[in-house]
Amino acid sequence: MRKKVSKILLSILLIFNFSSICYAIENEFGASLRLRQEIWDNVVSLGTARDAQPDRNFFRLRIQLWDNVKFNNNLSAYVRIATEPKYYTGPYELPLDNRTNFKNFDQDEVVLDNLYIDIKKPFDIPLNFRLGRQDFLGKDIYGEGFLILDGTPGDGSRTFYFNALKATALIAEGHSIDIVYVSDTKTDQYLPSLHPAYYDSGTAGRLYINHKKRLTASNEIGFWIYGRHKITDWLNIEPYYIYKKEKEYTGIAEKYINTFGLRAVFKINDFTLRGEIAKQNGKYEVSGNKISGLGGYAFAGYTAKKCPLTPTLEVGYVYLSGDKSDTSKDEGFNPLFSRAPQWNELLIYTLIPETAGKGGPIPGYWTNIKALVTKLKLNPIKDLGIILSYQHFWADEKTNITSGTYKDMFSNDGKNRGDLWALIGTYKFTKNLDGMLQIEYFEPGNFYSDKTKEATFIRWQLQYKL
Repeated sequence: MRKKVSKILLSILLIFNFSSICYAIENEFGASLRLRQEIWDNVVSLGTARDAQPDRNFFRLRIQLWDNVKFNNNLSAYVRIATEPKYYTGPYELPLDNRTNFKNFDQDEVVLDNLYIDIKKPFDIPLNFRLGRQDFLGKDIYGEGFLILDGTPGDGSRTFYFNALKATALIAEGHSIDIVYVSDTKTDQYLPSLHPAYYDSGTAGRLYINHKKRLTASNEIGFWIYGRHKITDWLNIEPYYIYKKEKEYTGIAEKYINTFGLRAVFKINDFTLRGEIAKQNGKYEVSGNKISGLGGYAFAGYTAKKCPLTPTLEVGYVYLSGDKSDTSKDEGFNPLFSRAPQWNELLIYTLIPETAGKGGPIPGYWTNIKALVTKLKLNPIKDLGIILSYQHFWADEKTNITSGTYKDMFSNDGKNRGDLWALIGTYKFTKNLDGMLQIEYFEPGNFYSDKTKEATFIRWQLQYKL
């Protein structure tokens, strides 16, 4: 079935490439180069398992090329290719061949990052369609990306795509409903790629599986209905239902999850109040154990536009339920399709030792968290933005990890995860060139053992877009 889908999509691509020369009324080429350096100090194991998780210092260069073809006001197509080679300076090296071969250079694949067609209001019917590989970012993002953001979390920020079929019903001005079906596989099964000779077996594969980059923990399918409704000029609400099935893969049990949620944004003058709540239920297929999770957040923000630096202060609370150790039910919150940085970058890696049994060796499985988050946004000069943040984290439930690689990481007693400080600075040098500096520092609390150490995450980047 997947081979047939691949052939169909490739045929569509070839037709569009030929047609774009002959019939397109607009043809917009583009390119992007993003250079990053990241430095990890005690990230993942908080210094307790250095042999398994040594510190990292590496460079990554993401290259994207795209073409947006508009045939008429109702029909267009988009294609983008991407690759992101990395070079590790040490002490971490790329583990391959079931951890018997280590390299500093990850040459990466060249992949079809996006490939879709847009059909708008065919025959004047108030429906829009987007069919194919697509991102749900920017103007297409669902809320703040709390549950739907990244269909390929295994490759970091190289790609974010979903293999999806999306229909948007345009009910009235300010009111629409999206109906979406997605299929995300642990490695790319739908479209061809130029992939390197790197190899990890399907059993032990972490970064690569049978020559292909790992994209998800397992083969996943999903379906959602998402409404966007502008009630008044100061109130927007977004009700939704999401179904996700995570198929069985090594060490990960097959399960399905139903999620019912609501997001609301209230904004009047310089004051903003936004929040979201999601209730989950489901079941593990083999054991029959039930799933019941709860998650959400609420943030209040105020912008002083007449003050110097135009400061914006935002304070919020986050709750993601944890799994109780004394019940057969799984009460842990499932982040569904959003295993990406939410409130910070550093913490997503420290979650791996807790959640690998549910979500595989991929960061960002946000669960078992209570958090107080404060942010101060400043604009000292034109084109310069600064965000200062303090975040305190608790666990909803204690851990019970007494063996394995990360047994020295947890106290199995306290619930205070610790404190995180963050600084993000952005600057737009020219119309095409921008830069960013990000520094995060985490001081662990009594949720972790006395053997843990403070962790630091540092990233800088330069990005050029044509």
